[in-house]
Amino acid sequence: MLRVCWLLAVHLLFLSILSAQTTIYVVRHADRAPGNDDPPINETGQQRAKALARFLTDAPLTAIYVTEAVRTQQTAAPTAATHHLRPVIVDAKDTTSLMRRIRQEVPAGKSALVVGHRATVPVIVQALGGGAVPPLGSSEVDRLTAVTCWPDGRCALQSFRYGPE
Repeated sequence: MLRVCWLLAVHLLFLSILSAQTTIYVVRHADRAPGNDDPPINETGQQRAKALARFLTDAPLTAIYVTEAVRTQQTAAPTAATHHLRPVIVDAKDTTSLMRRIRQEVPAGKSALVVGHRATVPVIVQALGGGAVPPLGSSEVDRLTAVTCWPDGRCALQSFRYGPE
């Protein structure tokens, strides 16, 4: 009987640790149209944004963070609609405030999406505990990086490719 209780306790502890992991998905904005300082995403970008929403359909998202740039907001829009969330606009240059918000607003066991820019995605991934990642290429808009962290501070990094079919 004691052995059964011990095994049950270990099993429950394992489940509680797994349920306490937090995953932050970080992407660069989708394909943008040529033009001004704040161009929208183009048709391919719209398809990529929809593909992102499909990819994250089952993720337990509780927050979405975008920058003031319209292309980040448009990239996040389909995912926000799927999850019934309103994206939070953050300053693209203030990674420290973004990290503070994520730590305060994303509960253990839940997830968030961050849509950034070519220069900010590697900085955000590293600040989340994912370590150094290769810089994004000038036309690289299909990399999704998932940083999963456990309560003991350990983090794991996974990279995926996503996009229109």
